[in-house]
Amino acid sequence: MNPQILIVGAGPTGLVMAYNLARHSIPFRIIDKSDGPGQASRAMAILPRTLEFYQQFGFADEVIDRGIKMEDVYVRVKNKIKAKVHLGSLGEGLSPFPFILTFPQDDHEQFLLGKLKNLGIEVEWKTELLSLAEHGEGVKTLLKAQQEETAYFKYICGCDGAHSTVRKQLKIEFKGEKYKQHFYVMDVHGSGEVMKDQKNQYFI
Repeated sequence: MNPQILIVGAGPTGLVMAYNLARHSIPFRIIDKSDGPGQASRAMAILPRTLEFYQQFGFADEVIDRGIKMEDVYVRVKNKIKAKVHLGSLGEGLSPFPFILTFPQDDHEQFLLGKLKNLGIEVEWKTELLSLAEHGEGVKTLLKAQQEETAYFKYICGCDGAHSTVRKQLKIEFKGEKYKQHFYVMDVHGSGEVMKDQKNQYFI
C-alpha cells in the first residue's frame, strides 16, 4: 500500500506516532534530516501522562525499568544543601504512575526505535522536508535525501521540534516567550563524594 501519512521528525513524538500507526496497520513514512538518533541526553523527564500512553502500548513497565524515579531535587552550594523539592508523590491519586521518571532522550529514542524495528519499520534518516502544499484532498511534498523527490500524502504530521519546517510552511505560530535566564544541559562524567540520606537516596 502507498503510505497515506508522512511523519516529519524522528524524536520521541514522531516515533510514538509511527509506532501507533504501525500497530493499526496504517501505511506511513517517517523521515528525519539528522544522520541518526540523538547522541546526548537533552530532555530528561517523562511525566505520568506519557507513561499512561505507554501502558496502552504494553511497555510502560519496560520504560520504568530503564529509568530512575525522581524522589527529590536538591540544590547544593559548596557541598551544603540549600533547598529541597519533593517530587515523589506528584500525581498521587490521579495517575497509576504518580512520579516523574528520568529517562534521557537518547536512550528513549533508542528504545522506541527498537520497538519500531520489531514491527519492521525503519526511519528514513538524512531525509529532509523542503516544502509542502495542499494538493486536492492531500498534501504535495518535496523531500530531499540523496536527490529531491516529489511525494504525495493524505496527511502530514509535524513532529520536527521547535524549529518545525511543517509549522513554518503552514505559517502556524509558536507562541510563547523565551526565559530570561540561560540554561545549559551537559552530559559530563562527575566525581566527588557520593552521599546517602536517611531514605537511602544517593546523590553527589
